[in-house]
Amino acid sequence: MELTHRWGYAPTIEALSKDLLGGSESPGDIAALVESNPRIRVHEGFVCIRGRESLIEKSRPRVTINSSANGAAHTIALEFAESLLRTCPLIDCIGLSGSAATGGYIPADDVDLDLFVRDNAKYLTYAVALALGFLVSLRAWKSGRLRKIICINVIWTRTQTQPFARDDEALGFELLHCQPVFGERHFHKVISSNPWLVRLFPQLDREAMTDQTLPEPNALGRILAWIGRHPSTLTISDRLGRFASQATYSLVHWMKRKDTQAMERLAFLRRVKFPYEFFQD
Repeated sequence: MELTHRWGYAPTIEALSKDLLGGSESPGDIAALVESNPRIRVHEGFVCIRGRESLIEKSRPRVTINSSANGAAHTIALEFAESLLRTCPLIDCIGLSGSAATGGYIPADDVDLDLFVRDNAKYLTYAVALALGFLVSLRAWKSGRLRKIICINVIWTRTQTQPFARDDEALGFELLHCQPVFGERHFHKVISSNPWLVRLFPQLDREAMTDQTLPEPNALGRILAWIGRHPSTLTISDRLGRFASQATYSLVHWMKRKDTQAMERLAFLRRVKFPYEFFQD
């Protein structure tokens, strides 16, 4: 429950029963347990640690809206994933994360994605993803307001996941809610390479389904595929991608510098994602 609260929401009893450290349990058993615990508040099917009741008020409408809006988030994620794979065939896995994965998505949210990529392709991939995400925002531009729709939550290279430098509950919780939309076999390989994940969350010990066929690359994708076959060229291209993506990243956050809430959120993300937040490597 502390993990869910850290990310700003209170789970339903059903969601809590699925996401428990140590494995899933019956919702009925969990309901009886939390209702008898003086440290926990239960209200209309939601649970929180006492003193955090405001999270229930925040989470309730999100869960209600999610039931009708989540399909749109999945459609956006699938369409973007196909476009990204066509343009940048250096990606091993794309996973849906954030509110669309945890069941609290509303249309005002970003669609969060976790990416797993080849070594020396992290920032080249990030630069391409930022450009394609900007095009998605342009196509959805309404009422004179440009809104970010796609958010690349984190990008892990093969070396960073074989194994992870961290082995804590927070990282396990992130991966528990990562839903592969492409590259499920690679995701399963990552989990298998980090046995501590299954010890914390046995729910992650599931068989990988057959992966989808990689879509045919477009013109830029064929160029990047060629670059990927030439290690020295890939290294140079990734450095250029880092320069371009870091400039964009810095500009966006400079524009939000007077937004206290946004700056606090950025500091929080840098802290909880370390050392995997962008530009911390």
